[in-house]
Amino acid sequence: MSIKITNADGVEIEQNWIVKKFDKNPTYPFIVVDNWYNPDEEKAVWAELELFKNMPDIQRAEDTIVAREKDGTAKGHSYRWYTNNFYHDDNYDRMPIERMLYKVRDQKFRDLIEFCAPYYRSFTVSNKNTNLISYYESNDYYDAHFDSFAWTHLVWFYKEPKAFEGGDFVLDEPGVEVKCKHNRAILFPCPYLHRVTPIKMKDETLPFGHGRWTITHFYYTEPSGDIKGNL
Repeated sequence: MSIKITNADGVEIEQNWIVKKFDKNPTYPFIVVDNWYNPDEEKAVWAELELFKNMPDIQRAEDTIVAREKDGTAKGHSYRWYTNNFYHDDNYDRMPIERMLYKVRDQKFRDLIEFCAPYYRSFTVSNKNTNLISYYESNDYYDAHFDSFAWTHLVWFYKEPKAFEGGDFVLDEPGVEVKCKHNRAILFPCPYLHRVTPIKMKDETLPFGHGRWTITHFYYTEPSGDIKGNL
């Protein structure tokens, strides 16, 4: 489908999306969109990913806030960057990955996910997001877990030709596997159990960065006013 969505500068940007709605199991609806970024946006996002790739002291997921087993063992095994920790607040909205979120803020995109009702309601009132970049190489994976926000929005990136096997995405409760495809986005409610299958690089001598990249946006609602009391 081709639609025009207005960006933060008031400019209409054409989106040549391929949209697939998964609603055969009405308990677990979600949406997959191919060609999430247009070619110019894709180049800008790659430039930002290269910036993170070349940072010193890159953290492993196992050493950060990550889903864990009851015994404390990390479920996630990858490299990761919390983008909110790297940018000054005054510049954050100017960075490509954050700037491209004009797409999900437009009513035309929200119309596409109305079929996810009643989950859809929580997306329409979300007013905050936080971003995470993950990178997977050989023997990296993420076991079944859920996220602690309202909605999870993933975009997958990798250099072509694809230099790895595996790394596909599984939503366990509806029992659906979504193939990892470059510039493919998926949006689903955070409580869904989901996982990433193990990665195997085809050539272990390739430089760092030829594996599977995931851009994750978590959406949630921050209440306004003074909230008192404890749960």
